[in-house]
Amino acid sequence: MNRSRNTFVELAIRMIGFGVLIGTVFPFFMLILGTPPQIVISGLFFACCIIAGVIVGVVNILISKVTVQRKLTRMTGKMNEVKDSIITISANGNIGECSPEHCTIPVDTADEFGRSAQAFNELIESFSNSLRMLDGIKSYTATFSGQLDLHALADYALERVMSETAADAGAILYEQDGEISVLHSFGIRDAAKLTTDTHILETFTKGVPSVLSHPDDVIIESTLTQFHPKAVTIEPVLFKSVPIAVILLAKAEPFKAGYTKQLSIFTQSLAIAMHNAFEHEQLQKLAALDPLTGVLNRRFGLVRLREEYSRSIRRGAPLGLLMFDIDHFKQVNDTYGHVVGDRVLKSIAALIRQGLREGDVLMRYGGEEFLAILPGASREDVLGVAERTRYLVRDYKTRYGDNLIGVTISIGGDSMPESSVTNEQTLIANADEALYASKNSGRDRVTLH
Repeated sequence: MNRSRNTFVELAIRMIGFGVLIGTVFPFFMLILGTPPQIVISGLFFACCIIAGVIVGVVNILISKVTVQRKLTRMTGKMNEVKDSIITISANGNIGECSPEHCTIPVDTADEFGRSAQAFNELIESFSNSLRMLDGIKSYTATFSGQLDLHALADYALERVMSETAADAGAILYEQDGEISVLHSFGIRDAAKLTTDTHILETFTKGVPSVLSHPDDVIIESTLTQFHPKAVTIEPVLFKSVPIAVILLAKAEPFKAGYTKQLSIFTQSLAIAMHNAFEHEQLQKLAALDPLTGVLNRRFGLVRLREEYSRSIRRGAPLGLLMFDIDHFKQVNDTYGHVVGDRVLKSIAALIRQGLREGDVLMRYGGEEFLAILPGASREDVLGVAERTRYLVRDYKTRYGDNLIGVTISIGGDSMPESSVTNEQTLIANADEALYASKNSGRDRVTLH
């Protein structure tokens, strides 16, 4: 491409050339109109006509430069500002001063210049929106990468995506172990029903988004009224092409054009963050569980006991504690080996969990010792749970080949406020003392401190 060419120079040459042509033709035109030849056919007349044509061409050039070049110069200046902003963004990510308010060109004519200015302004608006989107993506991606709590992540993610898309209501649902649950929702009446919604289930199954217009089964809540949304979108959150979550957004008015692309970019970052949160949650569970029996290990179990003890003191609520020990467990290991002993341990842990109430916490306290925390349990509750568990264990037999191996357990317990304790360690010491009383008095029995 030849960059040495100048449009205004070309325009000047053509206008002056056109003026010379008109000046040359004009005398003959005068002859046709009846002007006497002795006046027209003369060197002086020809020269005057040509000079007049040149003058007209020069004047046209000056008018064009004043009228056209001024507009083009203004547009060029704005384009240079955009160029400088792009360079700035490439260097440090800062948009600089080229906002839509600063870089737009006034549209003051209805011709090609006005249409060019309008197209340029729309370009600047799109550029600015892209930058805002990019900045938003960078912002929530940075937040996502540092957030490993699944519920806090869902709370933040829903708030941001609703803000970006101007949605009036929304929810994030996730699937784990075949169960769909609502992680977080806003503005949807009875969000729990979404877990059985056919559109949600289809999105989880197929991994493709759904867009619903004027749906009848989603109602938005507001502070003053309830109304049906005009648009609902359901977007899958895909990790390695597998849907791990779904984002539902509802809006009283139709969504703006292009929001689906923005939502898709958002869900890509969210998918990685949610996967990391799942992995972290799983690691936390593994770190807290005894690998053999699947109950809490001693470290995390004692943390839970401290929490439940503090909660019981604050609320003035009762708290029970049971300590279990398998009777003559060493004989099982010596007779059948440690593989069978481990199988018996797993069975006993499962039976103890079966005997506990919902909300009770079980930990493996030692080799064959277990500790159960019973929030809100009175002395009678503690005794009832202990006896139920003791019978479950006594009636159960672990099969090993042709052998049926049966064991019993001794149990010691304590409860507050019936017992006066100063901390959770006193509660453990009391249950331990009661356990040894059970073992010393014949085993397979319950003793409360």
